Amino acid sequence: MAKKKPEEKAETYEFDKKEKVEEPALTKEVVDKAEYDNLSDRYLRLLADFENYKRRNAETGKSMYRTGKLDMIDSILPTLDYLDMAIAAIKDESARQGVELVKKAFSDVLAREGVKEYDPAGEDFDPKKHEAVMSREEEGKEGKILQVIKKGYLCDDKVLRHPMVVVGK
Repeated sequence: MAKKKPEEKAETYEFDKKEKVEEPALTKEVVDKAEYDNLSDRYLRLLADFENYKRRNAETGKSMYRTGKLDMIDSILPTLDYLDMAIAAIKDESARQGVELVKKAFSDVLAREGVKEYDPAGEDFDPKKHEAVMSREEEGKEGKILQVIKKGYLCDDKVLRHPMVVVGK
């Protein structure tokens, strides 16, 4: 006869006993609130990004307009130089007055755009502001600008063209 094995009792330890934690049921209200918060956050970020884009775009437009304006003005400046040369060369008074009127019309248009002539005669020479093309010895005038060969121009305190000058040594 075969021996009967005693029934084994399974011992349960505390760590084997797992209490079931009930997870909150995901109700429609909880899902809707989370989705609403997520969408609201995305909307606010998108709105801020769009406002930054509009601001950058406006600044870029202003910068491009100003650059284009300064380039156009810079291309007109030689015309003023030619008019100055013509005025100096014309002997007939009535012809000179006509050319002076044309130059004044050009100067008025440029003045409306903020362009000013920069004539540094008598000032101390500054290589950041002036372009020295010659030097000449004169007593007591060392480092001073003796003569302006070509006028300089400023637009809104930005140098469009440095004046070409003769400096005393």
